[in-house]
Amino acid sequence: MEEKSNIWNSHNFRHRLGMFSHAAILMTLVTIWLIYLIDVLQPLFVALGIYFVLKPGADKLSKQGFPVMLSYITMLMLAILVVLSAGFFAYEQAANLADDDVRMAEYTESLNDRWYDLKNSSLFGDAIMDSGATVTGTFEQDMATMGVFSDGSELSDLFSQLLSSVGSLFIMGITVIFFLLFIIFEASLLPGRIERAWPGGASERVHMIRDQIEASVNTYVVVKTGVGFGTAVCAGIVMLFFGIDLWFTWALLTFILNYVPYIGSLLATIPPLIIGFIFLEPSSVIFLSVLLLTNQQLWGNVIETRWAGRALDISPVLLLVVTAFSFWLWGIIGMILSIPLVVILKIVLENIEATRPLAILLSERAPTLEEAWREAIKDGRITAYEERMLNELQNVLGYTDQQVAIMSARVAAEYALRRGRLSLDQIDLINIGIGLMPSPKKWKNQFDDIVTEGKLSVMERVFLGKLVFALDDDEEE
Repeated sequence: MEEKSNIWNSHNFRHRLGMFSHAAILMTLVTIWLIYLIDVLQPLFVALGIYFVLKPGADKLSKQGFPVMLSYITMLMLAILVVLSAGFFAYEQAANLADDDVRMAEYTESLNDRWYDLKNSSLFGDAIMDSGATVTGTFEQDMATMGVFSDGSELSDLFSQLLSSVGSLFIMGITVIFFLLFIIFEASLLPGRIERAWPGGASERVHMIRDQIEASVNTYVVVKTGVGFGTAVCAGIVMLFFGIDLWFTWALLTFILNYVPYIGSLLATIPPLIIGFIFLEPSSVIFLSVLLLTNQQLWGNVIETRWAGRALDISPVLLLVVTAFSFWLWGIIGMILSIPLVVILKIVLENIEATRPLAILLSERAPTLEEAWREAIKDGRITAYEERMLNELQNVLGYTDQQVAIMSARVAAEYALRRGRLSLDQIDLINIGIGLMPSPKKWKNQFDDIVTEGKLSVMERVFLGKLVFALDDDEEE
């Protein structure tokens, strides 16, 4: 027996080593493709991200009677109008500042004064001088000596370089719109193709995965957009009050970088703080810093958490690694696009039995028993694999059979109400839970008389709603 066990372990080790090797090769190939096909893949992924941004609004218009294509086109035109208006205002703000010779001279003079103070400070002076700065050198001269600026460059040249990149963004925008139109057209035809490709139960499973992906990404996009807008508006008001130049541009940057978790909004506070450091008194700079950071923490850690809860449910360490890797690949655009793609990958892994453990490893925390039951029953049926995993988790967490029976009955009834239909597996779970209630015969007779498999009627919905409350009370007792 011991020899067979060693052979089995050796075989498993080789199998898993082969899986890791294949995964490493696949990731290497994907990385190479992402680097060399950036001109094609980047607009495609941007268009896919915009599609998910437009989808919640388009779905609402569709429910009001708008045709699907007209709903998406309406949202697209509205989005283009908002983006062009915001971009034009930010561009005009930056262009006017770059052309204002008097203001740029004030920037140069104030920056040189602050730079001279830093070089003479006991905290930063030695480090700056060791980097190549000179005692009498201006900021531009010292930056050129350090290799940050080219010789003879001025601060206004930096603004000119930023403005020159608008043309390439415009060309990319046209490509994105073309991709987006084809994605919208394909999305309206995809359900029919899924039905023909996977008829029967498999089709329902594919539809469920697609709906879950759309629901999760829509939640992420709606929450991030709302929180980003609130953060940007408050930050813009604060910067306007302190007289920070380009306040609208920095507020727009705050909104965009808010899609990058944890560090995006923090990075957006750096430019206005630098400008405040140049022109404001030290006490005003500290007050500005406190207000901007408090605003970011309030929206990011309080309001977003209350709004979305654990909707993202991805390990923070994984998010930071993915964000850093995507920044190395595609810069800021990669940082913004990477998180929705990780959400999609995690959902797909959750719905494939062989890869479900990987999805749990990607999660922020291990699921509770109730969350595991919700995940298992969401498609209306419990597979043999799911039943075995639920039993193992029950034993590990120390739940009794009676507790699990009442919990699973309540979860099954809740998901039946959410989906609008009842499956045989859900009926069996609810029957078991009813049998453990204080008055099982009364509930059992009503359940048999009212509830049937299939689409729920109004009477069935009312009864299941009452049953959920009763099961919840029994579970608390």
